Amino acid sequence: MNIKTRRFFAIFVTCTFTLALYGAAAYRVEQARQEPRIAASCGAEHCIPHTATLNALR
Repeated sequence: MNIKTRRFFAIFVTCTFTLALYGAAAYRVEQARQEPRIAASCGAEHCIPHTATLNALR
């Protein structure tokens, strides 16, 4: 392999990796956006509403 072929291959691999990361992030955001919202997260002792402000949580 000469230097031009190696350089082209390195650029190709870098672009492919970057596009794969971007695609994975976009997929996760879309999945999170389509997930149904629940009114509160309830643990064993506390229920915390998702729409509460910081003052309401005090």
